[in-house]
Amino acid sequence: MKNWEQHCEYKKEWFKFTGYIPHRGQEKVHFPEEYAPYRAYVCGRRFGKTLSAAKELEVTMSLPETRSWIVAPNHNLTDLVFREVWKTCVHNEKMNIRAKSNRKGEKYLETAWGSTLHAKSAENPDSLIGEGLDKVVMDEAARMKKVIWDELLQPTLADRRGEGIFITTPKGYNHIYDKYVLGQKDPDWFSYQAPSWVNQHVYPGGKRDKFLLSVKRNLTKESFDQEYGAKFTTYAGKVYPFDRYLDVGDFPYDPDLPTYCSIDFGYRMPAVGWYQTDSRDHIYKIDEISHETNIKTEVLARRILAKPYRVIKYFGDPAGTAIGGSGIGDIEIFKRHGIKVHYKRDKVSKDIPAGIEHVRSFMENANGERKFHVHKKCVNSIDDYEAYSYPEDDGKELKLKPKKDGLHDHTCDETRYFVINRYPIRRGRFTLLDRSW
Repeated sequence: MKNWEQHCEYKKEWFKFTGYIPHRGQEKVHFPEEYAPYRAYVCGRRFGKTLSAAKELEVTMSLPETRSWIVAPNHNLTDLVFREVWKTCVHNEKMNIRAKSNRKGEKYLETAWGSTLHAKSAENPDSLIGEGLDKVVMDEAARMKKVIWDELLQPTLADRRGEGIFITTPKGYNHIYDKYVLGQKDPDWFSYQAPSWVNQHVYPGGKRDKFLLSVKRNLTKESFDQEYGAKFTTYAGKVYPFDRYLDVGDFPYDPDLPTYCSIDFGYRMPAVGWYQTDSRDHIYKIDEISHETNIKTEVLARRILAKPYRVIKYFGDPAGTAIGGSGIGDIEIFKRHGIKVHYKRDKVSKDIPAGIEHVRSFMENANGERKFHVHKKCVNSIDDYEAYSYPEDDGKELKLKPKKDGLHDHTCDETRYFVINRYPIRRGRFTLLDRSW
């Protein structure tokens, strides 16, 4: 948009005219530093999402001959935003409205200067096909299917170079997470994440507000982090206490530190990780090969050797010694490429639950120390550590081994091989614990 600064000044005048004073979190919603046509706002409950969405639509409606939609998962949620716009435009008479309807399933406003707003529900996808739009606001977008945006709403913005605004509480690592990530790196996207307590009007005590402390006592950590902390979370059965908000950062290759490579040969989907360790026994994962299918063992070996790291030792799965279809095992193929893969065969090291407990002690030990860190570019590893989970308890016996889903387990296996080889398990050192952490 040309003259973005001028448009922001116009917004401020409109807010002043309508008596709207945004809190500091809402200011980030309305006034990003640079213009981006697509904007994703991930916010906690009672942040003020509904009012923010309504005000964005009002500004566009106040301009001549614009077309806007508010879309939500169902009519009840759409009504919440539409009601705020109706209050400003009709009840408070801040706009000259020449046509209007507030009937359920048929809510719209039309100004005297030819601008329109229609309220739509994602429950009726057929209603989302058609006219070119200047703005579409998706309230609680995380609860809508990805296809609603990809195939129905985004195309409506093409002709008029319109804007798409997502405002929502997160719901796991779904398509809204992908849009949030785009907002951190793609110039066409902007994203902002804010917890509930940014709204000082609702939570005057901030994060320590009495209401929030009460809620926190009655929710799981994952539920509270998602609903009020606006964090992308995974849920029950997590194997590792990995937290991308604590454990992910910028950890580039340091040629002065020892470097290791760990390999899970996998079945059609191998996983490789590069690690460095320091004198405090902190582990830094600096690179990965993961979530790629049908890589031949010879090709994998060449790709590993092509990396610019001075690896002092390679670790892997002892199962790699098994004879494959080529007549030799994966470890032998690697050996022929000049890569000697080390592995442990003792009973304790081969015990998967014991190895998991060993890895867990680096991610977070009993004293709360976190010694496992991942470079932000290892996006697949980050997802895998958070998604790695145990099967649901069938009520008969506790499952000590995680699910083998063929996607998230390979990275976690190669990580385990690295840890048990670099820091061998001392016999009798670990006791398997309940998963209640």
